Order: sequence, then C-alpha cells, then structure tokens
Amino acid sequence: MTIGAAWNVDNPDKPWAKWDPEANIVIPIGLDDWLAELGTSYGSHDIIAAAPLECASEGTYQAGTIGARMKLVATPTYSPGVKYPFTVRVVGLDAATQDDRTLWLKVKDR
Repeated sequence: MTIGAAWNVDNPDKPWAKWDPEANIVIPIGLDDWLAELGTSYGSHDIIAAAPLECASEGTYQAGTIGARMKLVATPTYSPGVKYPFTVRVVGLDAATQDDRTLWLKVKDR
C-alpha cells in the first residue's frame, strides 16, 4: 500500500511518514495488492482525514496507484512530531466491497 522509502513500515499495521506541512507533494498509495486481497477490481476511493489534516486532492487511480495531496486545515493546531492519521477507503467495482486502511503523517517542525 505504501510506496517509497519515506514510509516507516516497522509496524505494517501503522505505516507512517515524516511530512513537511509546507510541502506540496503527491503521496503515492498503491492499491493493486490491496484490491487483490479483497478479490475485486477498483471502483472508487475516498480519503478521510480529521483536523489538523485535510485532503487537498484525492488523486486519480492510474496503473494501480492513487496520488493524494494532504494539507493542514486553514488555522491548524498541531504538534510537531505527532503522527496524525488519514484513512484511504477503497470501493470495489462490484460496489459492495469496501475496505479502509489508515496511514499516519508525522508532522515536521516548520
């Protein structure tokens, strides 16, 4: 599910990455293995976040990957070094299969 060396997957149930809140980068998220586990094809996805994070762009599904952009809410209250979760919800092409996985972003000092 996580793509790239930025992700710490020491605990595969709680992958996290350091995140600069001033950066404007795409966070690639691989769906192919996840969809294979579910036994379905891609239908749609949502990114669910709570303050201080919000999803700036859910990205589009291309070649097994989505590219989400996260940002801080307008007047964020956050603590550097704290991991904040966001959830990726994938819905299968059958519209009945749905699954959520949570990733964490550890906010760097500004």
